[in-house]
Amino acid sequence: MQFNVAGLLKGPGGATQRHKLEESPFALDDTQAEHVWGQVTLMRVNDGIWVTGNFRAAITCSCSRCLKSFATTVRFHFDETYYPTRDINSGVAIRLPEDAEQDATIDDHHILDISEGVRQEILLSSPMKPLCKPNCAGICPSCGTDLNESTCPCPKESRDRRWAPLMGMLSQGKN
Repeated sequence: MQFNVAGLLKGPGGATQRHKLEESPFALDDTQAEHVWGQVTLMRVNDGIWVTGNFRAAITCSCSRCLKSFATTVRFHFDETYYPTRDINSGVAIRLPEDAEQDATIDDHHILDISEGVRQEILLSSPMKPLCKPNCAGICPSCGTDLNESTCPCPKESRDRRWAPLMGMLSQGKN
């Protein structure tokens, strides 16, 4: 997800480029993304390049109830300003604005790389408690049987003995 923006940096403010993106496989492992696609717009602004776009990513999740892997798609909006590290005309090093992030820079060869920003957005857009299906029954906490596939032999009313003092207080309150 790299773009040569030398021409855009030489252009006037408001100059734009539009790109259709499709990355498969997506190279950043911790996202569990297999495919990323969308459209991105690069716009010249006073002190850099504003990148905005809408993306989708096919990711693999682990169900938070039954622990099985399943595929899903996440959607996210990307919006970031990237700053050059060298002046396009003179080649002189440019100081980054104080609020600029270190990974939001355009390198010395005028290559803008949005891969790290897209990786972060995929992680933020991924579900916190993914479910393989809305009514996933999960696994038995005692024996580990997948309750979506079969019932387990465990007694239904098994209580953790650590709760006994509290259960005793509840039964005294009913009398």
